[in-house]
Amino acid sequence: MDTFKPYLDSIKDDEIRSRMINLLEWVQNKYPMLGKKIAWNQPHFTHHDTFIIAFTHAKSHVSIIPEYKVIDLFKDEIRKNNYLHTNFIYKVKWNQEMNYDLLSKIIEYNMHDKSDYNSYWR
Repeated sequence: MDTFKPYLDSIKDDEIRSRMINLLEWVQNKYPMLGKKIAWNQPHFTHHDTFIIAFTHAKSHVSIIPEYKVIDLFKDEIRKNNYLHTNFIYKVKWNQEMNYDLLSKIIEYNMHDKSDYNSYWR
């Protein structure tokens, strides 16, 4: 988590910081093969130097950023969980449960789909 320390230290709200730590640790523990970096002031997870997923916090939610293709593929499941979404992100309000099964599917999809990528973005 040292990579994400500057980002986490910038979160002034203790509860939000704690939730972000839990989320980032969950990803790190479940997918230890993923690289970690801060880009665009957001924690990013990468696989063979290609983007897999990023997260950023707001006062009322965490934004999960898996790229547009993934949002389009998983939009029904995102909506079923009552998460708001745009073309590039979905939002989990702090008072909602995080669906870690959905998050796993998204991460694993990106890892598989981008296994032959040699660029950061799609």
